[in-house]
Amino acid sequence: MAKKSDLNQPLSRKVGERSRNGPSFVAPALISAALLLAAVAALWVAIVDDPAGGRPAAVAVIEDANPPATSSVAENEVAAPEPSGPVEDQVDVAALPTVPQAVGGDPGLIENSPFGPLPRTSHDGRLPREVYARRITPIPEGVPRVVIVVGGLGLSQTGTQNAIEQLPEDVTLAFAPYGMSLQRWVAKAREEGHEVILQIPLEPAGYPQENPGEHTLLASAGGDYTEDLHWVLARASAYAGVMNYMGARFTEDEKALIPFIGEIGQRGLYYLDDGSSPQSRAAIVGQGLRVPVIVADRIIDRNRAPQEIERELSALEAVARTRGYAVGVASAFPTSIETIARWVREAGLRGIAVQPASAIIEN
Repeated sequence: MAKKSDLNQPLSRKVGERSRNGPSFVAPALISAALLLAAVAALWVAIVDDPAGGRPAAVAVIEDANPPATSSVAENEVAAPEPSGPVEDQVDVAALPTVPQAVGGDPGLIENSPFGPLPRTSHDGRLPREVYARRITPIPEGVPRVVIVVGGLGLSQTGTQNAIEQLPEDVTLAFAPYGMSLQRWVAKAREEGHEVILQIPLEPAGYPQENPGEHTLLASAGGDYTEDLHWVLARASAYAGVMNYMGARFTEDEKALIPFIGEIGQRGLYYLDDGSSPQSRAAIVGQGLRVPVIVADRIIDRNRAPQEIERELSALEAVARTRGYAVGVASAFPTSIETIARWVREAGLRGIAVQPASAIIEN
């Protein structure tokens, strides 16, 4: 009889013998593991508030495809080097307003150019200075009239927004050509009822140490500044006139002024001289070319202390009571905006009518 060994003993027999020799530990171990997992799961559910039951989850952020504020600058809008002037802070393009394009200008008053849309007199004789003028309520004859122009807008987001929102509608707003998204600001100002003019950088005394910015019109150019002028004029649309930005050297030179004032008139605009240079020949040239030129009587915020601004406004009121009208200019500094807004609200109680610049063109 052959001796039993692991090689000739059937596997079933070997298993049977092991089951008789002692209990199997496999089943109890599996049961114990299952009970432990169940206990851990019950404890997790009791302690952790997880509606997904611990299942993996992904979280996605859903944003409005059309945010209420402009988040980028249009491709054709380029930030120019920062000019001198009342810049309180950097332009925050994310906070710029969105304005319907309908306020951007009358197509009949636009001439297409390599630089963008230029103002022009329409084929049927309509003038930008009339179409874009703020409509005014007629006042009784003899009531003193005051024009206030606040300039330097478009450079500072905060200053521009404060001026548009806080200044009464009859205050004229002047925009520098270097701000980003300038057309949006101009449209917003017009939507709020303001008359708008565009500031033109003109050569100052001491140029180039004193420099208004790129595309400054130079008296030394001998009238050959057409491209610079068109670049500036195309920065926005729907303005009624233009105003000098600096320019003491330019405005005292009649040879430089004649083609400049002449083109402003041909395009149906008026020109406002800020009165900073006593040697300015703008009014004389305008009279000779039959182009409306308005000359400011006072710069009302050379000193930005509120009491000094109030003193200048009182002096402006005195001129208006004597001559019938007066023109003052200021910059969009916070104290200037606050003081002017308060003064304008109170002016009517003293019998003073505040009007936009175009209202005194006949004078």
